[in-house]
Amino acid sequence: MDSGSRSDDAYSRDLVDWSASILGKCEIVSGDARIHGRSSVSRLKTASGRVYLKIHEQRASWETEVHGYERWSRAFEGFTPKLLATRDEPPFALIVTELRGVIADDATLTDTQERAMWRDAGNALAKLHRLEVGGAFGECGRDGACLSPISDAREFIANQFDRRMEGADRHDLLTDDERAVIDAARELIPAFEGERPTPCHRDYGPANWIVRDDGAWGGVIDYEFAHWDVRVADFSRYPGWEWLRNPHLIDVFFEGYDAAYGRSLTQRETQQMYVGHALYALGAVVWGSENECFGFMDEGRQGLKALAERLC
Repeated sequence: MDSGSRSDDAYSRDLVDWSASILGKCEIVSGDARIHGRSSVSRLKTASGRVYLKIHEQRASWETEVHGYERWSRAFEGFTPKLLATRDEPPFALIVTELRGVIADDATLTDTQERAMWRDAGNALAKLHRLEVGGAFGECGRDGACLSPISDAREFIANQFDRRMEGADRHDLLTDDERAVIDAARELIPAFEGERPTPCHRDYGPANWIVRDDGAWGGVIDYEFAHWDVRVADFSRYPGWEWLRNPHLIDVFFEGYDAAYGRSLTQRETQQMYVGHALYALGAVVWGSENECFGFMDEGRQGLKALAERLC
């Protein structure tokens, strides 16, 4: 936390005092600093149960998450935390309720339970994508307006490739074969012509899914990366690397999604998804290198290698 001349302990006391002014007496029982450094989460014990206090380093990411909870979370009604309070001054924070269950990544499930979980998660996501249509693509403020609006989906995707390739070129990260995959993916950008801005969670996967005691999908948390985006961003960037590791789970995910959305992906949308896979894999290589998260970088390279068979 960028606390200036004040200590982290002082900020912690401020936030506990602020939380107590809303919730009554409370105490921190656990904490989790995110690897990307943009935010941290603390679990609080109160007289009425457990809640989560999330702290954002920057106002922009705080506004994005508050918007997600205030506006887009209604797509998951009954299956997502409720926003209890927001702090509109440094340190920027919000308090949300706790969903019953455990993070899906930490759950032990039978094959039948796991498949059902993925199917239900896909079904729920379709409701978010059908919630509303935006006017521009990009990160949004608390009011839902894009901070750097781009109305053309092709320009939006091309700009993302440009920014990530700047990092790749700066550090000379890509092999000739990997560059060929990126070039092939960029050739498919015209497939996004006419695509409209869609509410996207953009971190939709087992790390942010809750599983209940009976093994059923219990909901989704964390709207920190929710943007107006192309719809396939929630399939191609996430869930994680399951399209490489466990494609059978992606199949059941789409069984649930297609049932709720009303149709399956078209050939053009499948091309979009490959572009999204390449974009995310490129980002993993660059971000992983710059942040010394080499396992993530290696996953990005594996993704590009797999895409070579489909795009080159």
